[in-house]
Amino acid sequence: MPDIVTLDYDMAAHLLLRAGFGHNGRYDRDTGEATEVRDLADLASALGPAGAIDDLMDFNVSRAKGPGNLKGLVDGDFPKLERWWINRMLKKKKGLREKMVLFLHTHFATSGDKVGYSRHMAVQNALFREFAVGDFRELVKRITVDAAMLIWLDVKLNEAAAPNENYARELQELFTLGVYDFAGERNYAQKDVVRAARALSGWTEETSNKIIVEFDIDRHDTGSKVIYAPVLGETPNQDPANEFTIPANYSPPEEEYQFLVDKIFDHVDTEGRPTAARFITRRMWKFFAYEPEVDVGTPRADLTLIDELADVFKNSGYNLGALLRAMFLRTEFYADTTRTIKSPAEYLVGSLRMLRGKLSGEQKNDVGSDTLARMGQELFFPPDVFSWRGNEAWITTQTFLERYEFARNLAATNKGSEIGHDVYDYIDVDENTRQQVVNRFLKLLGPLSVNPATNTTLLSWLGPADPIDLTDDEFVDVKVRGLVNLILTLPHYNTH
Repeated sequence: MPDIVTLDYDMAAHLLLRAGFGHNGRYDRDTGEATEVRDLADLASALGPAGAIDDLMDFNVSRAKGPGNLKGLVDGDFPKLERWWINRMLKKKKGLREKMVLFLHTHFATSGDKVGYSRHMAVQNALFREFAVGDFRELVKRITVDAAMLIWLDVKLNEAAAPNENYARELQELFTLGVYDFAGERNYAQKDVVRAARALSGWTEETSNKIIVEFDIDRHDTGSKVIYAPVLGETPNQDPANEFTIPANYSPPEEEYQFLVDKIFDHVDTEGRPTAARFITRRMWKFFAYEPEVDVGTPRADLTLIDELADVFKNSGYNLGALLRAMFLRTEFYADTTRTIKSPAEYLVGSLRMLRGKLSGEQKNDVGSDTLARMGQELFFPPDVFSWRGNEAWITTQTFLERYEFARNLAATNKGSEIGHDVYDYIDVDENTRQQVVNRFLKLLGPLSVNPATNTTLLSWLGPADPIDLTDDEFVDVKVRGLVNLILTLPHYNTH
């Protein structure tokens, strides 16, 4: 399947939604176009789509660790940390980095409920930011000895005398391989979990004035471990080439976990494909685009797509930036027939960005711990190791009502209120037909393509007939703001 050959205005807007949180709200009143979208489309025209995507991905490595680089962040003050991160999503010029941080937070789901320390969660968040377009295999090594992860999945409790399998299991099941490959065969056996746990033993975490992660050789299992040998009844079809041995008294012992991770990334599935590359590519495509159809028992319509992208990923040395670039160049990434429901973070941040909305007072203070939480996604608090389920799971009767309430408040008031936007930034007082106004806001907040029945509903809200008067402040404050509210609650707007 071919790479894209053009990146027009609509496709550029689609890319900014999926690769970030939408455009930044700056707007050309004469053309009705978002300037950031137009600039990206023009860059693609001049340099080709690959050149425009390279520019989108051209940002420096960030190691920002939280509010004031952790200065003044009191442990347990998660609302402050949440505000800080949401503010970065809102204001950073290129949203891709924070979108990748959100993906990695979702992938390595770690919750402040158990960790307890907001500083630990801030440091982990910074780790994701550092590796946003970097070496995923190296990130897995770093997350293995991350202080928050040591608490979350009980790595700090794992010692030779009392092995704890939690992290060893999730390392393989959720972070790198998956339980089953695309052919439905198990990738690892229970013995592999046990032996991986032994290889991961000995790490400790202490917190006082600073975070201390150390390796304690006295708590480490120094025996030999044989991993990925075929096991009858569990992994009988395991490729014999996957089997490896960690020798007794591995030296240096504090690097044994790194050897384990490297071997996990060498794993090949029962179809002869690189298991980790396939698994992560599938996860990335699901997060940024849609759930690909790759498993035996389905038509496997997206198998070639995922395998081609997985090859790019593996051949790049598991570089996330290389995988993202290859994804953004695929025609399938822009398909209108494959839409995914926006997460609460995508919905809230995108709405505020594209309308240049403002938060203040309690709305600003509680945007993460209250507003996003009521929509079903409090950052730093995924529900469990499987993270938020995503897509259709985002929408329940209650969570949709929360989206509606947020949309109503954002649309109804000016920036001087606790939440609001300036609708006058986006109207042209010389326009006098309802369709012109509807088209203007559908383009601003998408572009969104609606069916005739929905279009008629939007027109009817603005009044029974033309002309309309956009110099009438009451009409604008009631009808045009109401139109924005309606669009923010459309199914079309709640997907990307």
